[in-house]
Amino acid sequence: MLKRYPNMRVALASVVAVMFCALAPVTVAAPVLTPQTWTMAGPGTISSTQVGNVSTLTYNINPAGFSTRTWTASAIADTSGDYLFNWAYNGFHAFFQVTAFLNAGSTSLVNTGPNNCCTTPSGGFAYNGFYTFSNINAGDTMAFTFGGRNFDSTNILLGSLTLNQVPEPGTLALLGVALGLVGFAARRKQKGVAA
Repeated sequence: MLKRYPNMRVALASVVAVMFCALAPVTVAAPVLTPQTWTMAGPGTISSTQVGNVSTLTYNINPAGFSTRTWTASAIADTSGDYLFNWAYNGFHAFFQVTAFLNAGSTSLVNTGPNNCCTTPSGGFAYNGFYTFSNINAGDTMAFTFGGRNFDSTNILLGSLTLNQVPEPGTLALLGVALGLVGFAARRKQKGVAA
């Protein structure tokens, strides 16, 4: 029956696409796009800047001493849902017996060292990845802790954590399927008109 009525195929594909879009907030947590305001705490000179959904948190302490130093970045969730972040942790903790770490809540994302020149994190480091804070309620606190140490005569610790908040991949996948169905329907309609 659908072979005889090409417009019915288009209509059916459009209905399915609309259903995917309508059901997305029910089946998958909606993307959290409200920019989170991150605050930072820790020793030395610290700063926190935000442009849209991107937050950059920096630290600089010199001399740092020879014990592990820790900085904390925290934000309070505005709405309930999952919060996905593309993170980048960069820094320079000198050259001798260098460590660096980054945790999201109780999850370790980076834990490296102690290393000497010239094995990362000695001489500078750059790590990146994704992390999702799952099933967060409005008012909950999300936190990253990061830092390290060295035993170098250049006793400096400096670094930055950049957090780019992005929509949840499950929601993006559903949206992609819906848009694909709409594109398929439009292409089939064009083929039907050309025939």
